[in-house]
Amino acid sequence: MKAEGRIFRAAVKNLHSSFFILPLLGFLLPLSVSAAGPQLSKADSDFFENNIRPLLVENCYKCHSRESPKLRGGLSLEFRETILAGGETGPAIVPGDPGKSLLVKAVSYTDSDLQMPPKDRKLSDDQIALLEEWIRRGAPDPRTIHSLANPHDWSKAGSEHWAFLPVKQSAVPAVTNSAWCATPVDNFILAKLETKNMQPAPPADKQALLRRVTFDLTGLPPSPQQMQDFLADDSTNAYEKVVDRLLASPRYGERWGRIWLDVARYSDTKGEVRRQQESPLNPYAWTYRDYVIRSMNEDKPFNEFLVEQIAADKLELNNRSNLAAMGFLTVGDHFNGMANDILNDRIDVVCKGTMALTVSCARCHDHKFDPIPQQDYYSLRGIFASSVEPQEEPLISPIEFTPDYNDFAAKYNAMEVELTALKAIRPRELTKDQRKRMTELIQKIALLEVTHPGSPARAPVLVDSLHPTDSHLLIRGEAGNLGPIAPRRFLEVVSGAYRPPFTNGSGRLQLAAAIVSPGNPLTARVIVNRVWQHHFGDGLVSTPDDFGMRSDPPTNPELLDYLAARFMEQGWSLKKLHRLIVLSSTYQQSCVNSNDYADIDPHNQLLWHANLQRLDFEEVRDSILAIGGNLNYTMGGRPVRLNVLPYSVRRTVYGLVDRQNLPEIYTQFDFANPDAETGKRYETLVPQQALFLMNSPMVVEEARRLINRDEFDRLDDDSARIRYLYERIYQREPTPAEIALGKDYIQNSPPPEPLQIADASPAPAQNLQPATQAPPGVKKPRRKTPASFNAIPFSGRRPLDSWTKYAHALMQADEAMFVD
Repeated sequence: MKAEGRIFRAAVKNLHSSFFILPLLGFLLPLSVSAAGPQLSKADSDFFENNIRPLLVENCYKCHSRESPKLRGGLSLEFRETILAGGETGPAIVPGDPGKSLLVKAVSYTDSDLQMPPKDRKLSDDQIALLEEWIRRGAPDPRTIHSLANPHDWSKAGSEHWAFLPVKQSAVPAVTNSAWCATPVDNFILAKLETKNMQPAPPADKQALLRRVTFDLTGLPPSPQQMQDFLADDSTNAYEKVVDRLLASPRYGERWGRIWLDVARYSDTKGEVRRQQESPLNPYAWTYRDYVIRSMNEDKPFNEFLVEQIAADKLELNNRSNLAAMGFLTVGDHFNGMANDILNDRIDVVCKGTMALTVSCARCHDHKFDPIPQQDYYSLRGIFASSVEPQEEPLISPIEFTPDYNDFAAKYNAMEVELTALKAIRPRELTKDQRKRMTELIQKIALLEVTHPGSPARAPVLVDSLHPTDSHLLIRGEAGNLGPIAPRRFLEVVSGAYRPPFTNGSGRLQLAAAIVSPGNPLTARVIVNRVWQHHFGDGLVSTPDDFGMRSDPPTNPELLDYLAARFMEQGWSLKKLHRLIVLSSTYQQSCVNSNDYADIDPHNQLLWHANLQRLDFEEVRDSILAIGGNLNYTMGGRPVRLNVLPYSVRRTVYGLVDRQNLPEIYTQFDFANPDAETGKRYETLVPQQALFLMNSPMVVEEARRLINRDEFDRLDDDSARIRYLYERIYQREPTPAEIALGKDYIQNSPPPEPLQIADASPAPAQNLQPATQAPPGVKKPRRKTPASFNAIPFSGRRPLDSWTKYAHALMQADEAMFVD
């Protein structure tokens, strides 16, 4: 193998010679099979394309690729195979072990004889951390010599791939058991089942159905009164009335607004910033969050919703608060002021968030999988490079000169005057104390804006620059390596090769119009697939953020197109789409399993029964507060801390999201990563989730509140009390066996012991300062959770009695965390 490796390295040295590439391929391809890594996950592929490839291209390719006159050290960093083979000093990396990788040793400058790049171009600590993280992940890398020999035929891909074909109005299929079909959705599902000689599961009982649809549409459990009303209603349209009530509830907007905020990578902080010049806080991000919730409740047509988020500043708005829609573009990471990274983030959220296309992969090269040339990326880059954040965000409502505002204005103006005076001094003449004071003022002003009740609401917008221009293509993504100019226009794969350039300012409004055009086959398909996914646990396309060549094909393409076409025909109404789906017999099935059917369709892609679904973080926390009768239903406003004392009882959607330091409870329950567009959260089952329910003072306190309610106290029969708890926690009646088990527990429970909670001073409720920064793509350092979060010194502390412990135990059971 050593001799084979020497031959391989010698051959690679000649890769810079273009005439030698093709003869080499016959020799290299057999080796590439053994060197090729496993199939890349989407997360690993995105990490490589966004972080590693640009780093290697910018810092290493001049000496270690085909473009170098002489391949230094016999090492090419251009392909996975050549990196693993290494150079004259051995393999460049050991996948999974950065400490044993020569590449890390070289860039870290720990050896005076091995320092790369040269001393005047040493990588930053952040860049080194990215390389270490990449190697720790196993060095995922799609760049294979095999892929060089087999380029994509883009014209064929664009004409044949299912996602790029026009949306067709599918005919509703005929079925044998037509009586089962409540909406056209059922015909499509049943037609597939009947071809397999399968039948749908029986309908869910009314209690399970009400719990399911209430959580799905509002993120909350039904109240006992709502359950009683539904069970008592024997009319044929009882369930239909429930659906209409839930869609009209303001709780609907809070639930489905949060789902869109995942896509928008929402955060109340900017991530990486230059702290001497800018605060990490994004003081007015919350106005975007409120815009999203309000739009959902108003059932704003989804095409209008998208246009406002991309170009509200170019529209004649009846409601000025709709300017806040542009937070979609501005609430992302600020990447330490690196303009190219900020622009890349905005291109990514627009294209992936609306069309499920990974266009940002074409930043440094033509897309390796999808029909997106690099020029298309820079066409979009010109649009966003011609858009800027104004010096001061516009007001979204007139200032009211209230005492609160006057207090805010006095404090703000005093600090602003001092800051302006400091900035007018030459930076070199500032003393250390003056620089420290300037940084302190910047942070305090932002904190005042986000916390003071008199701070007027503003919109985090973009506006067109004075002189919009097209962008040069950056060869290999290098800022100083200019290629041809890319006219500002839409993607070729969607609109064809002969598409006119955008000339209306930056072109954002024309871009938005192209995205929501009925001729664009992606946008409607993407949103109906995401709605379907949240109702059934998986989408008709299981890769909601990637409809490109690596996507899974639709399990029911005819149904996907039927829903997309109907969605557009009915005015892009999300509420009508929800109604169509949840009124279907498919949605109303029970979770009853069948071993025979599971053998035929183990992943239930044919939907022959309902899927058991776990509550997400927001639903878990909000339902606990609702069960305890302690949930605050106030809507909108500035963000609140969820992990400081006194703990907030607002809905979780209003909790402050700090992208640099998400509270541990968020990550334990699989909260969406605010650094990236997220159409589907990863789901894990880990011990920390159970430990939170067991040990969280908030959960214990809500259990105590539940048994301290007057209606519980008035019940003097143990069976009645057990029924009371089951109805509020599980929204159903207990079985006789469960009543007997509960009685046995209460009667044999030991005497109460004092609750052991350490005294600790609570963190200040207004502490909204973000945490220490970390490089993008690397796991961020987290502050240790304050003792006060795990041990809240409640003023009304007293021993837990048996009923509180029993209610607490019921809250920890799987049934409280899952919906069937």
